[in-house]
Amino acid sequence: MTAARRTFSAFSCAVGTTALLLAGCANAQQQVAGHRFNVPAANLISKGDYPFFLPMSQDEGFIFILNPQAEARKKRTVLVQGREAVCARANGSGYVSRTICDPQSIDWQGHGWVRNGDDTFWTYSPDTPSGADLQFVSCHRMEIEGHPGLCKATLALDDLVLTISLDDDELPALAGTYESAASMLRSWEV
Repeated sequence: MTAARRTFSAFSCAVGTTALLLAGCANAQQQVAGHRFNVPAANLISKGDYPFFLPMSQDEGFIFILNPQAEARKKRTVLVQGREAVCARANGSGYVSRTICDPQSIDWQGHGWVRNGDDTFWTYSPDTPSGADLQFVSCHRMEIEGHPGLCKATLALDDLVLTISLDDDELPALAGTYESAASMLRSWEV
């Protein structure tokens, strides 16, 4: 093989490898409830890669990672779904109908939380008279050191529903986590 052919072959290999790497870093278009989001590949969990323990949308929706650079135990996921579809599935029953679908929204931000339940399964409601017994956050015990409990908060964002994963001890920071998720979504919308 001549020097020119080796150089061309090495160049072709480098270009091909670079193209594969860039393809893995490309953004992915996601559509939910009439919105289009250009989600960075580092943040997106593709539907084929949903772990068994993450909530998975049966209809439209997607899951993204808030902090993809964090170690595995510290990564926080957000399931994004259309509010209308979520409320249609709830069909007037369950906590989602009262927290997400009710025309009179309950203000959960800026309030403390009231815990209900036992040490295996528990929920949190806003510490307000109108929020009493409304389950905005549901949790279950984890047998992993460093995890006091695994929780998910189901919150409305305009015509979307965000289901945010968090540890029980991260509940005081939920408003900031929610704002981070909302900000990311707004920056990705096209």
